Amino acid sequence: MMRRIERVCVVGAGLTGLACALAAARHGLQVTVLDAMGAPRSMPAHVNVMPNMLRELLALGVAGECARLGFVYHGIDVVDRVGRVLVKLSTERLAGPLYPAALGIELDVLLQVLTQAAQRAGVTLLRNASVQDVRRRRGQPWLQVASGDEMPCDLVLLAGGAQTPLRTALFPLAQPPRTDSQAWWYTTVQRPVRLDRPCMAMGRKGHKVHVVPVRADRASVVLVEPIQDAVSVPMDEASAHLRRSLAAFAPQVRELALQVHEGTEVIRRPIFNGLLDDPWSPEGVLAVGTCAHAIPPHFGQSAALGFEDAVVLGELLAQTRDAEALVKAFTARRLPRVRRIHEITSMAARWDAEPEPSTDLQALSVALGEVVARQA
Repeated sequence: MMRRIERVCVVGAGLTGLACALAAARHGLQVTVLDAMGAPRSMPAHVNVMPNMLRELLALGVAGECARLGFVYHGIDVVDRVGRVLVKLSTERLAGPLYPAALGIELDVLLQVLTQAAQRAGVTLLRNASVQDVRRRRGQPWLQVASGDEMPCDLVLLAGGAQTPLRTALFPLAQPPRTDSQAWWYTTVQRPVRLDRPCMAMGRKGHKVHVVPVRADRASVVLVEPIQDAVSVPMDEASAHLRRSLAAFAPQVRELALQVHEGTEVIRRPIFNGLLDDPWSPEGVLAVGTCAHAIPPHFGQSAALGFEDAVVLGELLAQTRDAEALVKAFTARRLPRVRRIHEITSMAARWDAEPEPSTDLQALSVALGEVVARQA
């Protein structure tokens, strides 16, 4: 018999989990988000809201708030080691004439925007709620929570990340996402007055720095380097490592190194790469976000794909409440697009690590633009 979707449980209160919860709640469903953490961890990281992601934020009803709290921009500069502009990457307006092309925003701020919007839409957020397993009982999924509680629902959205144990348990035949060959270090600094759009600074082989304005007074700095250069650095020496590394780049990056001191908070985020094969939906569970598609963060597409998942979920909920039909339609619609974007971002990651004579970031940007210009 058809299992009609009335109650949705979302495992994971990250960007994708909250976006999917918001999309489902706006279609009148009873939505509960469960997260293992007692509170979100504050991190000096940012989200580069690319044009297709801003379009999805508009569909979710939060684009205006994000534009107000972030830093809007048009275009991205790529500079060499002496500061000369090599390429100007375009950012097309995909969210309509009333909105900018793109924006930078602090990760914590975007999570707060989504949390508040989801709660206004009626979403229940449960923290300190670690989901251990999903069982089927009487034809529907039941969440097994670490506290001993059990929670029935009609659809489970697995949004806990690429390496969650629950992903491994529910997809035992899937290859685990592999660790990328690069490490990404993040911190925030005071925004230089002349920085009005992101800058990508190229360094020696395998090294790059992104500088993204995220507020009128703040900018995010990201050092990308080969993983072997990063793993030997103790985290209590992260700020000194970042300061030394930034000093080897273009002048506009070197001046930012002066803001990185011993007490500056710096984090190192692992980058995972790997796609789930079809199906993404075992026994009433639908994988979304990096649970389904862990891709390199190049061109801002790792975060963007999670928001595309949320908007597509909402559109499909408007068409059917049959759980089986929905998860099949979701995977069929998402998988080809995700594979193509994964192909493009993986090529960019390979060129970062091992530049080739054929390296052409502008061509990759154009190819990506042709894909994301179309609705997900």
